[in-house]
Amino acid sequence: MQISSAEFRSKCFQILENIQTKNLEVIITKRGKPIAKLTHIEPDGLKDPLLGALAGVGRTVGDLTEPVMDSDDWDID
Repeated sequence: MQISSAEFRSKCFQILENIQTKNLEVIITKRGKPIAKLTHIEPDGLKDPLLGALAGVGRTVGDLTEPVMDSDDWDID
């Protein structure tokens, strides 16, 4: 949805309510050129979406401090 800055100014609260309830994205224009974009964010949307995204997905098998293979099997040339 695109609106002019004058229209945004006159309908600001109504537009913000629509963005929140309908998950809209609004591009604000000035003299026909885009100058700003308003989008809906979730309450926790201010957090980094990648931080902890895979928490609980993996599991640890064995002791992480031990080598994965015996030193006799190492191929040292």
